[in-house]
Amino acid sequence: MGVIMHAIPAPAFLFNLCVGYFAPRCLHLVTQLGVADVLGNTPMSSEELARATGAHADSLHRMMRMLAAHGVFERRGHGWVHTDYSEHLKERHPQSQRSFVLMMGNDINWSAAGVLGGTLRTGETACDAVSPGGLWPYLRARPDEARIFDAAMNSKSHMAIGAVLQGMDFHRYEHIADIAGGRGHILTAILDAAPRARGTLFDLPDVVAHALTHPRMKGQAGDFFTGPLPRADVYLLSNVLHDWTDPQAIAIFRRIREVAPPHAEVLVLEMMLPEGSEPHPAVAMDLIMLSLTGGRERTQGEYDILLAEGGFKLDRIISTDSPYSILVGKVA
Repeated sequence: MGVIMHAIPAPAFLFNLCVGYFAPRCLHLVTQLGVADVLGNTPMSSEELARATGAHADSLHRMMRMLAAHGVFERRGHGWVHTDYSEHLKERHPQSQRSFVLMMGNDINWSAAGVLGGTLRTGETACDAVSPGGLWPYLRARPDEARIFDAAMNSKSHMAIGAVLQGMDFHRYEHIADIAGGRGHILTAILDAAPRARGTLFDLPDVVAHALTHPRMKGQAGDFFTGPLPRADVYLLSNVLHDWTDPQAIAIFRRIREVAPPHAEVLVLEMMLPEGSEPHPAVAMDLIMLSLTGGRERTQGEYDILLAEGGFKLDRIISTDSPYSILVGKVA
C-alpha cells in the first residue's frame, strides 16, 4: 500500500487534490489586480479593495477567502490584512515574488498546463502545442510578457544568490565564469563577496548587451552549444541545465570541458529531485519544465551520469537553506 502520507480520509484528500488548481489561479488573478500593493497597514473590506482595483466585490471576496485558507492574506473583522506570504506579493518588497506569480499565471503557462494530456500521450512539450515554436518565440513576439518573464527570472535569481553565497566561498577563485548568467545578478553578487576575483558573464549577445555593470566583470557573447567559452577557474551553471534535455545538457558540459583547465570546477545550482516520493519544490518545477521547455529536474544519480558524460566527476553536493543544491564537479 505504500507510505500513508495524509491523515484525512481518502475521498476528502482526493477531492482537495483534484480541485487544488483553483488556489493558484486565485493567486495569479489577485496578484494581477495588484491587491497586495493596494492593501496597506489597516484592514480593508472586499468592497474597498474591489473599488481600488476595478474588481467585482463578491468575486474578489471569495478568491481572497481561498487564498486566506492557504495563509495568503488574513481575514480580520470585516476586512483583510497582510500575512508574511502576501507581503511578498508587493512589487517593491525586497524579496518580491510578484513577477514570478504573474509569469506562472500568464496565458502561455496556463494554456500549456491545460494541454498536458498531449504531452502525456506523446512526450512532446505542451508549450509547443499552444504556441508554434515554443516559449522563446512566444516571448519575443510579446514584449510585455517578456518583461514579466525577465523580472520573474531576476526575482528567482535573488533566491539563488543567497544559496550560492551561503554554500560557496569564492575567495580561492581568480576567474569565475557564469555560463548563461542572464543579466549578471548572481555574478555581480559573487564578485562583491570575493573582491580579488574577476568574472566573465557568458550569454547570448542581446542578453549580454543589457547586463549589469561591474568593474571586475566583462561580458562575452556567444552560444554555449557552439562555443567558444571562456577559460576560467570555476564555471557556474545556475538554473540552466533544467531547461534542456539530457543530450543537450551533456553538450553544455562538453563545451565547458573543452576550455576548462585541469584544476577547474563546475558548480551546478539546481533544485535536485529527491530519490523517493517525498515532497520537494523540484517535483513541481520538473512538471513546469516538461510543460514549457522540454527540460527536466534531476536526481543526484542522474547528475552523476550527465557530469561523467560531459567530462567531469561529481565531487560533492552542498545543501543550502533554500530549494537549491550546489553540485560541485571536477575535471575528470
